[in-house]
This record gives sequence, structure tokens and C-alpha cells, in this order.
Amino acid sequence: MALVAAAVVVAVVAAALVWLVAAGPMSSSDRAERAVEQTLRDMTASDSFAEFNSHLCAENRVPQDLVDNITASGEQTGTDLDAMLRESIAGSFPQDLEVTGVEIEGDVATAQVESESDESAPEQVRMLDEDGDWKVCEPGVGMGAVPQGDQPG
Repeated sequence: MALVAAAVVVAVVAAALVWLVAAGPMSSSDRAERAVEQTLRDMTASDSFAEFNSHLCAENRVPQDLVDNITASGEQTGTDLDAMLRESIAGSFPQDLEVTGVEIEGDVATAQVESESDESAPEQVRMLDEDGDWKVCEPGVGMGAVPQGDQPG
């Protein structure tokens, strides 16, 4: 019985050593890189305009009053704005989007992204850490330029 217990302890210690050498605890920069990648994945999977907008940094986020006006207009006309957004995202963000590198300097990250289905060169996506969450700071990313000034009538 003591031999079995000793073998289990040795196996657990060996597994812990392998984990420390192979994976190790994530550094703060590793955690930030993963958070940047997760934000981009979450953004591409957005099902609604509000969800998509929440992934944009403050300087590019559509103001809430404009979101409310757009939503009200869509409800009045029977337009499914969320379906239009999903179609726009599908056209702008390939399903096989891959983050191939992340550089972080303080609260600013630059993610290098590419896609096998998109034959264009890899792109740089600028992001900011706002209150602990990484936000995409590319004007009009995924939906074309959305006017952020006063709207007529």
C-alpha cells in the first residue's frame, strides 16, 4: 500500500514538473496576449450590433443614443439590423481568422491577423486596454464606416 501511495506522489510531482517546464504559469504578457486573441474571436462571433459595439474602444464605439436611434428605426421599418451586422461581419472577418502575433506596450496592443481564405497580406489590428478589457480600435472595422456625428432628422 505504501508503495502505491509513493508511486502516486511521484507521478503527481513528475506531472507538475512537466507542466512547469512545458507550459508553466502564464506571465502577465501571456495572459494579455490571450485576452487580445479572445477579444478578436468574441468580436467575430458577435450576434448583435450591441455586442459587436461593446468590443470597440471608446474612440470608435458608436454612441449609445445613436445605437438606440438605429434600433428604433429598424423596429419601425421591420429591418433586422442584427442580421445585417452578422452579414457585414461575415464579409469582413473570415471564419478562419488567425492571430499570428501580438505586441503589447502598456495599454496598447497590436495584433497581427491573417486568414488562409483571404488572400490579402496579414493585417495589423490596434487595440487598447480599457478598464481591464481589450477593445478593438479600428474605425469602421467589420461594418464599414459608421457615422458618429449628428444624424439628420
